[in-house]
Amino acid sequence: MKKSFSKWGVLFWATLMLGLSSSVYAQATRTWVSGVGDDVNPCSRTAPCKTFAGAISKTAAGGEINALDDGGFGGVTITKSITINGKGHIAGILTAGSGVNGVVINAAPTDVVVLRGLTFTGVSGAASAVRYLAARYVVVEDSTIEGYAYGINMAVSVVNGRMDIRNVQMTNATTATSTYGIHIGAANSISTISNVSVRGYTYGITTRGGMTYLRGSTIVANDTGYNNLGGSLSSFGDNMVNGNVFDGAPSGTIPHF
Repeated sequence: MKKSFSKWGVLFWATLMLGLSSSVYAQATRTWVSGVGDDVNPCSRTAPCKTFAGAISKTAAGGEINALDDGGFGGVTITKSITINGKGHIAGILTAGSGVNGVVINAAPTDVVVLRGLTFTGVSGAASAVRYLAARYVVVEDSTIEGYAYGINMAVSVVNGRMDIRNVQMTNATTATSTYGIHIGAANSISTISNVSVRGYTYGITTRGGMTYLRGSTIVANDTGYNNLGGSLSSFGDNMVNGNVFDGAPSGTIPHF
């Protein structure tokens, strides 16, 4: 009888511990970060994490990380479909150090990444606020960027990339000699830039390939406004490109209606 109890007791505790282990490591479709959170937490609304990097491992692919309150949530590398949403709060990403990036996107060719409502601040030689290495589709919207050598940087190696940049305010606040607001246009890529302000860079918008569409944007006080090195840069004709040392010109225009 004692042996029987012992056997069933072991099975019970093994099952219980397995269940606890599964719950600890389960990924949620929606997670939360807070300025007073802790990355040992499960990133739930009542027990939020401290950083985006801490929350991403606890967020399921296709899920969303939300800011619960104002805070600085640090940089992060993204390797899966995900939305990071800071709207309604100061969701800061402060990056310090030469060559250090804010958000690096290196996901699968089928993945979609959305960055919304974020405040990027780079200091001490920070590289890119957003560095897009791989993903099917990337959205950066309702955000501010300052202090990076590259604001938004799509790598040449991106395969058939799709990017949408909208409602983003970008200001160069570095002492670097060559800075790029938006550096975009891998081969066969399609990108849209709308309601964006790019100020104070060596090159406001640089395209290198693919197709880029620009509308409703302000490109001022840069050394070069448009820097078209390849592909097409089509303007809807409702942009203000002025006050640059060299304004440059789009490769084509599309009637605005």
